[in-house]
Amino acid sequence: MAEKTFTWPGQRKNDPSHRRVAEFLVMDIQHSPEWTQDLLNQITLIQSGSLKQWQRIGNCFCLDLSPEGAKITDLVDEKSRSETVTLAEFDQAVVAWLAQLEKG
Repeated sequence: MAEKTFTWPGQRKNDPSHRRVAEFLVMDIQHSPEWTQDLLNQITLIQSGSLKQWQRIGNCFCLDLSPEGAKITDLVDEKSRSETVTLAEFDQAVVAWLAQLEKG
């Protein structure tokens, strides 16, 4: 777990979908610049229309990317509903995550 909560510009603090994005980045992408850059690459491919959808199954969450957005499903808590954000919102969070990783 991260020592402090991850936030990004534009994040809505009380929005469960934004909270899920932060949880996904902290718990599944962790402190890996390579995995973070891979996410950014997949987002770009989807935004350009080169890729219709992409999925990443992690330790805690399953991420489904498509032009409709980023859907994150909790793999640990089966009663938890999936949360979805727009691709633009997800991209903002991932860019901020990478910037935080690069700062150390």
